Order: sequence, then structure tokens, then C-alpha cells
Amino acid sequence: MSRIYDLYPRDLLDNKQAAEYAGVATSTIRQWVHRGLLEPALRGEGRGAPTLFNRPDLDEVKRILAEREAARAA
Repeated sequence: MSRIYDLYPRDLLDNKQAAEYAGVATSTIRQWVHRGLLEPALRGEGRGAPTLFNRPDLDEVKRILAEREAARAA
């Protein structure tokens, strides 16, 4: 997962943007976090502060899940 100094503002996405980018529902993003597949790049602190996800981390989760699915299909 990303380290704070590896983050670029253009790669930071809120929950809704991350879901759109990954092609999944927002609940799926929450499940990935709950299951330990995805770690927020920056956690929102306080009411209304968004939790942000890093685009490359989302790519990595999608790659891992695709590999698992391919292994199951084989």
C-alpha cells in the first residue's frame, strides 16, 4: 500500500470516485477495506471529512482479485 510520500493529489479519490474508478459499488470499496484488501491513503478525521484512496492501490486490489478469479476458474 502507498506511503504518504508516494501520494499524488490527482490519484486521491473519495469513496464514490474510487468506486466509479474501480467499476464497483461504494459498498464494495467498504468491503475491501473491511477485508483488509484496501487501505485508505488518508482517513477522514471528523464529521464530513472524506476518506481518500490512492488510484494505484485500487489497481493493485483489482489485479489481485482478477488473479484469484483466474486461479479459481483454472
